[in-house]
Amino acid sequence: MRKIVIKVSVILFIIPSFCGCDTVNGLKNMLNCTFERKNIDNFRFAGVSLDNINSASDINLIDIAKITTAIVAKTAPVSFNVNLEGKNPNSSTAAIEQLKWILLLDDREVLNGNIVDKFSIPAKGSNTLPIDINLDAVQFLDGSTPESAFRLYQNITGKNTEQESTVTIKIKPTINGIEFPQYLTLKQTTNQK
Repeated sequence: MRKIVIKVSVILFIIPSFCGCDTVNGLKNMLNCTFERKNIDNFRFAGVSLDNINSASDINLIDIAKITTAIVAKTAPVSFNVNLEGKNPNSSTAAIEQLKWILLLDDREVLNGNIVDKFSIPAKGSNTLPIDINLDAVQFLDGSTPESAFRLYQNITGKNTEQESTVTIKIKPTINGIEFPQYLTLKQTTNQK
């Protein structure tokens, strides 16, 4: 799986006289940081873990019954973690107060949210920020079988080897009460030839 790294290259247009030095320094630190989608894990469909499943035929009968029951009820309860890794080349800590995010699958918005817990990246180091996703993904299924649930898992996690799929995470951090002016986009297309 090819990792996509985005350099945070937002033009800093906040006038230093409007903001305190700590805010300007915090923004400069974040502008030098890089972010990448590290991985997606803890994927569950109707309560069934798919993380260690290599093909739809590996799903046991009890789990097939759970998935089938959910699909017949026209629900697709899905949960997983998107882990973003931030790397900080600065000599001081870079911190985010909150983070707005949008998850897209094949350029279709799946879900959005806002993390209000402070997240920091140590000086000359890195830190992983997990984003917990919970949704009803019934509109993203391409059928009404456990195989369609497994294909959805493959598309979201980037493990689909038969069909190209694009997973996009958009993030907008807030530092010292100042929100970035635009979303930063982390995009990954799987099965590129």
